[in-house]
Amino acid sequence: METKHFDLIVFGGGNAISTAIDCGAAGMNVALVERGPLGGTCPHRGCIPSKLLIGYADAAEHARDAQRFGLETTLRIPNPDAIFRDTFDFTGKYDGILKDALGKNVTLYRDNAAFVANRTLRVNGGTISARKIVLATGSRPMRPALDVPCWTSDDVFELRNMPKSITIVGGGYIACELGHFFHGVGVDTLLVVRRDQLLDREDNETRAVFMNGFTARVPVTFNSTIASATHDGSGYRISVAHADGTETQRDSEALLYCIGRIPNSDSIGIENTGLKPNARGYIETDDHLRTPVEGVYAMGDIAGRYMFTHAANFESEYLGQLLTGKTQDPIDYGPMPHAVFTLPEIAGVGATEDELKSADTPYVAACYPFSNSTKGRAVKEEHGLCKFLISPGHKILGCHIVGYQASVLLHAVLPIMKWRNDIHSLVDIIYIHPSLAEVVRGAARKAAGMLPTACRDLIV
Repeated sequence: METKHFDLIVFGGGNAISTAIDCGAAGMNVALVERGPLGGTCPHRGCIPSKLLIGYADAAEHARDAQRFGLETTLRIPNPDAIFRDTFDFTGKYDGILKDALGKNVTLYRDNAAFVANRTLRVNGGTISARKIVLATGSRPMRPALDVPCWTSDDVFELRNMPKSITIVGGGYIACELGHFFHGVGVDTLLVVRRDQLLDREDNETRAVFMNGFTARVPVTFNSTIASATHDGSGYRISVAHADGTETQRDSEALLYCIGRIPNSDSIGIENTGLKPNARGYIETDDHLRTPVEGVYAMGDIAGRYMFTHAANFESEYLGQLLTGKTQDPIDYGPMPHAVFTLPEIAGVGATEDELKSADTPYVAACYPFSNSTKGRAVKEEHGLCKFLISPGHKILGCHIVGYQASVLLHAVLPIMKWRNDIHSLVDIIYIHPSLAEVVRGAARKAAGMLPTACRDLIV
């Protein structure tokens, strides 16, 4: 069968779809290859449905918290299954919306595809090739080696009926967010965590504040693993092994594993190319997102740089500019933020204190609690903290926030870090009073006041 040639093949229709759309709009003949619904993980099995679900949990938890304001409330969820129906009816529209946005120069191939050569794919029973390929096949949840069926996060976003109880294995952001959701809507929830902490990539102080607030709501057993699990078709009998050698038994309707993600590089014919995944399976790239194979670029989870949707969106927009000749500059991520949408919420950017210590980097650390601000008291945020890590030359090395609207507050810091990285830039502006943003100002003032006087006017 004759090979069909394109200017560009985008292999993966998740975040990279904007690269296909931009290049098609610029007149390039583009092939977009995606076996599943367009949009990939984010709108179907990730960010969007999870945050829609978490919205229900937030509302329920705030209703429970009304008693802290002297209010009496009764929380009742008459139809919990409707939470899934309403959420997934909405996210199910994304495929059609994105397909309509492709434009006339983008040809969509819906099939499992694989490389047969560096810039040639086998798809739909034939082959397609291009001068340039964007590899964006993403990642998937790791599955445990169990003899019984269990869920990963992918399965959660296909549910139609709310379980009455669930056991979640894992202590990362997906486990915590889903733990917050299920507990918030009234499901008997337990997190089983093999370490002694949650979110182990977060800064030490904000993580401690987070854990104090999170575990006050959601049951967690630390230093524990699943020793065994049996399934009778309707539920699980789970044996949880603890660090002291004891085991406890738990009956659970659902068993969910959130133990990490792995790149989708093992089933796409990589062995037929000059691409060499690293030890973890990722395809490494340079500062133009180029792989070692000429004409092949990689972005998103499969490249393994920043496994966030906002990072992949940024990369996709950059590649659209690069491949249409609108820029030749290397990609500039700037400060890369992240957030975990739980109760309390946690967000951060830059280095953690442990990382600075390990690198012997000079710094000062300053923390400011939400309770020191009027608005923090107004929302009764008991688990709120803003922390700055500052170099002796005024640079913000890291900012970490835990508490109400942490992900929003962090955005006060990001433009400063990108364009004029000096802590005094956060001090020398007027803040609305009373607003939560004053928490950021309070931490910035404290940090600035701790800097050595001799370098107070030095910008490096």
